[in-house]
Amino acid sequence: MRFTNFVLAGIATASTYASPSRPRQVKTASERLGLTWLGGNSSLPKILVLYTGGTIASGSIYGALDDTQYGQLQITGEEIIARNPYLLNHTQLAVSNWTSEEGSTGTNDALVMNMTRFAHDALCSEDSDIDGAVYTHGTNSLEETAFLLDSLVNCAKPIVGTGAMRPFTHIGYEGDANFFDAVMLAASPESRNRGLMVAFNARIIPGYWVTKLHSTNPNAFGPTAGGDLGIFINSLPVFFNTPSQPLHKYNFDISAVSNYKSFPALPKVDILYAAREFDGKLALDAQANGAQGIVIAGTGNGGVPSGGDEIPEAMEKGLQVVVGEDHVAVGYREWDEYESDH
Repeated sequence: MRFTNFVLAGIATASTYASPSRPRQVKTASERLGLTWLGGNSSLPKILVLYTGGTIASGSIYGALDDTQYGQLQITGEEIIARNPYLLNHTQLAVSNWTSEEGSTGTNDALVMNMTRFAHDALCSEDSDIDGAVYTHGTNSLEETAFLLDSLVNCAKPIVGTGAMRPFTHIGYEGDANFFDAVMLAASPESRNRGLMVAFNARIIPGYWVTKLHSTNPNAFGPTAGGDLGIFINSLPVFFNTPSQPLHKYNFDISAVSNYKSFPALPKVDILYAAREFDGKLALDAQANGAQGIVIAGTGNGGVPSGGDEIPEAMEKGLQVVVGEDHVAVGYREWDEYESDH
C-alpha cells in the first residue's frame, strides 16, 4: 500500500508541474487561411488565385464556333490550372473560390468586398508568405473590381486581373494564354509597387485606368490614360517603365471600410447619365429609393445641362452628389462635389 500511495503521489505531483499542452502556433497566412498549394517545389513563388468564374471558366454545348450563347458548362479554378501545367514549373498556386450561384453576373458588392478583405489579409498581413495574386473575372465588370482592389489592397505585392472573351469550348479560346500570362506577371519581382494590373491579349494594362473597349474582340481592354505598362514576350512580362503609381491616387483603409455599419455591403450609390434635358428629379427618385449618394456622368468635362433645382433639393435632404465625365474616353476631367449654386 505504501508503495502504491507513493507512486500515486508522484504522478499527482508530476501532473501538477507538467506544462499544459498547447496547439502548434500558426506561422503563415497560408496556414491561417487554410490554403492548399499546388506544385511540388516549395521554393517557387506562391500566387493566390481568386477565382470568380466568368467567360474564362464557361463553355458552350453549341460547338466550337459559338461565342455568344455559352454558359451551360463550367470549369473550376483547379481545372484551369490543370490546363496550364507548365505554370507549376514556375509557381505554386492556391485557389480561393469566390463564384456565386448565378455565375459572374451574380457578383455583388458584398461578395467582392469580402474577397478584397481576404486578398488584403493574404497579401499584406505580417504573417503573409504569399508573393502575389491573380483574380479571374467576367469581363463586363472586371474593371470595376480592378479599381476596387487597387484602392483597398495597400501593399507592394501585385494583384493581376484576367479573363477571356471566348468560352473554353471555342476554337479560338484565349483564356489559357491570358491566365498563364497573369500568373507569370504576379510572380515577377518587377511587378511590385505597380498597383493592380490586368493581363489581357499579351498586354499589361494598369488597373487604375483599365476599361473595356470592345464587346467581343479578344483585344477587349485598354487604358483611358497613360498607355500600357508593358507586354508579354514568350509569356514573360516586359515593362516599359520603372514602377510608379497614378498621380493623386487615393488608397482607402480596408479596416476602416470593414467597420462601416453595412459591411460587407456598401452604401447604395446610383449612377445617373446626364444628357440634354436631363431630369433632375432622378436624383430625388434615387434618394427615395434608398441611395445615399449619386454620381452624375456629366457631358463634356463634367457638365450637367439641366436639373439645377432638384439636385440641390436632394442635397439638402442629405444626398451626396458627385459629378464626373463619362461621355469621352480621354481628356481632362472635373470630378468634384456638386455645388448647390451650380
